[in-house]
Amino acid sequence: MEESVKKLLDAEKKANEIVERAMSDKQNKMVEAKMEAEKEISRYKDEQEAEFEIEKEEQHRKINDLSHLDEEVAEEIKIIKEEYETNKKEVIKFLLDSIKNVPLQPPRGLKGDFEGLEI
Repeated sequence: MEESVKKLLDAEKKANEIVERAMSDKQNKMVEAKMEAEKEISRYKDEQEAEFEIEKEEQHRKINDLSHLDEEVAEEIKIIKEEYETNKKEVIKFLLDSIKNVPLQPPRGLKGDFEGLEI
């Protein structure tokens, strides 16, 4: 009977060794999986940050382009206002003179003078 107890103890010892090895393998695989996941997360984070930086630069470029356009439009408006102020009196005088100085002669066609008129 002693021998069968010894066999049982040996079998239990081997079973415990197998269980310990399995637990150790499981722990190693968990550590390895965690490291792999951290690498993947880091790679994804780097990709996303690079895309974000590219988009951010594009937005800054668009904002700068718009500010340059605003400056150009403001300059053109300033020039138009200056031209308006410069020519305002002359245009008003021209319009008033045109209204006041209407020729009082009847048109040539009304007189029957059709020579030289293009039809």
